[in-house]
Amino acid sequence: MRTGLLLALLALLGVILWASRPDPAIVGGETADREQIQDYFVFQLELRQFDEQGKLNHVLQAQQLRHYLESGITRLQQPEYVLYADKQPNLHIRAAKGELSQDQSLLQLQGKTIIDWEGDDTRPPMRILTSDLNIQPQREYAETAAAVTVTSAENWIESVGMQAWMKAPGRIRFLAQTRAHYVAQ
Repeated sequence: MRTGLLLALLALLGVILWASRPDPAIVGGETADREQIQDYFVFQLELRQFDEQGKLNHVLQAQQLRHYLESGITRLQQPEYVLYADKQPNLHIRAAKGELSQDQSLLQLQGKTIIDWEGDDTRPPMRILTSDLNIQPQREYAETAAAVTVTSAENWIESVGMQAWMKAPGRIRFLAQTRAHYVAQ
C-alpha cells in the first residue's frame, strides 16, 4: 500500500512538474516574437541570378544573411547589389544593412546607401549617395524618399527623393527640392 501511495505521489508530482514547466516561447520573462525566430543564417553570401539567355543579370552579396521563420524576411548585413546590363557599365549598390522580402521582389537597403555606376567611353563614372533605398530587382527599379546627392566629374545634383529605372537606357527622376551644378565641356 505504501508503495502504491508513493507511486501515485510521484506520478502526481511528475504531472505537476510537467504542467508547470515554462513555455518555450517565453525567454527571460518576455514573450518571444515568432517573427524573430531565426530558422537559418549564411555568412559570406553571394547569390547570382542569370537571365533567360544564361547571361549574368545581377549579384547579391552580403557579409551575413539571417532568415526569419514567420515573416519570411531575410535580414542582410553589408549587402551589395551589382546589376549587370548588356553593353552597359555595371551598377554597384551597397549599404550597411538591408531586408529582402519573402518573395524576393523587394530589397530594402537601410541607412547610408552608395550607388556607383562605372561609366564608359562616352560618360564618366557617377556616384549617388542616399539612404533607405528600395530596390525591385525584377523590374530593375529603385526609389527613395530621402535626400539624394549625385556626383559625376565636376557636376552634381542634390534632391529630396528619387526614382531610378536601371534598365537600359536608364533614367532618374528627382522628386523635390532639386538643385544642380553642371560644367559644360
